[in-house]
Amino acid sequence: MLKRALLSLVLGLVLFFSASIVSGFAAENQALDMLDLEEVISDVKLFYIKEPDQDTMVRGAIEGLLESLKDPYTEYLSPEDLKYFKSSVEGDYVGIGVQIQPAGDYPKVVNTIEGTPASAAGIKPGDLVVKVNGRDIAGEPLGKVVGEITGEAGTKVRLTIRREGLKDIDLELVRSNISTPTVTSRVVEGEIGLIRIKIFGESTEDEFQKALDDLISKGVKKLILDLRDNPGGMLESAVDITSDFVEPGQVAVSTVDRSGRREEYLTEGTPAGKDMPIVVLVDEYSASASEALAGALQDYGHATLIGGKTYGKGTVQVVIPLSAGGVLKITTAKYHTPKDRVIDGTGLMPDIQVLTPYLPQAVAQRYLKNADTNIITLEVGKNGSTVNGTEVKSGRVIQQEGASYLPLRLMFEALGYRVDWQQGDGSIKVTGFQKEAIFHPGGGRFTINGHDYPQGAPLLTIDGETYVRDTVFSLFDISQKQEGSKITFEKKP
Repeated sequence: MLKRALLSLVLGLVLFFSASIVSGFAAENQALDMLDLEEVISDVKLFYIKEPDQDTMVRGAIEGLLESLKDPYTEYLSPEDLKYFKSSVEGDYVGIGVQIQPAGDYPKVVNTIEGTPASAAGIKPGDLVVKVNGRDIAGEPLGKVVGEITGEAGTKVRLTIRREGLKDIDLELVRSNISTPTVTSRVVEGEIGLIRIKIFGESTEDEFQKALDDLISKGVKKLILDLRDNPGGMLESAVDITSDFVEPGQVAVSTVDRSGRREEYLTEGTPAGKDMPIVVLVDEYSASASEALAGALQDYGHATLIGGKTYGKGTVQVVIPLSAGGVLKITTAKYHTPKDRVIDGTGLMPDIQVLTPYLPQAVAQRYLKNADTNIITLEVGKNGSTVNGTEVKSGRVIQQEGASYLPLRLMFEALGYRVDWQQGDGSIKVTGFQKEAIFHPGGGRFTINGHDYPQGAPLLTIDGETYVRDTVFSLFDISQKQEGSKITFEKKP
């Protein structure tokens, strides 16, 4: 009898739901609309085995809807997330001192602020955040991740960091009050000054103007503008800084929406730095508003870009308040440079490619001094090098079987060449001074302007860096001199 009762109950349920399914089949070709969403929510409330939490369910529906757009920059920010978002742009917040942006499944670190928990823990640009408090965050909206990393001052957060070539690193950090200016500046050499912009916030233009005026008062006539590791921020701030170098009334950047409607942001005011030779330092983490500023200065011929290809985040987000609290941060348009270049997905190519860490500033100083001769000095047994009189935290000499090996990319980039790794066969191309050389991994074969050197010099790979024997440089008309433990290489035009 019990079995019959259970069977009757099951059959009754099947018949009950079959009626709904059959009626649904009649409309299977109709597009889903908001009524369907409301119906699903209603059915979950009525029939789900557990009583669902209304806030959790609605937030999940919102996040799922936004995730379906496949746009990591469109997201819902809760009131707590919004508080962090605003304070980080303003430069004051509670957290660990790290800036992250979307990069595939996991957010990537683009910058750590000196003197903060993240910096003290050794977190570096390029690291991926894969877990927060032990929970894998693959595919989660950036705002949600940021909300979990931030919190009350003095509380702890556990992060799992993934770094190429290493096992995942587990760190426990104590959140603290972070207060930092968005702009720093200094005189680096003679008439050359440097201004670094960390992020484009509400106070950035005022900070930048003060820094520029101060450098000019100190006799600076040439400028290095450092936008490396800058994830962007407020577009208006980038436009204001463009106005410091471009005549008023010119297009600083345009935004184009999905219907093709264009909005132009024009320069205004007096350009205090109009006549200054400028180098802009960029890298793979220069994004959004920093790309807009760099692109404008490049288009108008006011600056030379040195470094690596930029990130390619060329979209505009607006923040729409929601009646229940929180906001919708949604992508509405794409950036176009004054010459109508589209930044999104492509980025900006530097005029002079320099990918060796710590080297771009030294190359920028050489460029601004119009130096004809390039000189690099390394010392056996010590890390670092000196490039045209500027100390660089890259480079070392490897001695093996009586021969000296030098870091290939550093050496050639410091001496004025361009270096590219070829994806197809792993070869390394070096170009410059009317020469093209191809170094082939394994065996030591290389060619210069088509001439083959079958046993030229074997390449060494140590800690992911490629080294070449010092005898190779004479084939590039590069002179070499050794005094004690110091080895100097010089390239004349």
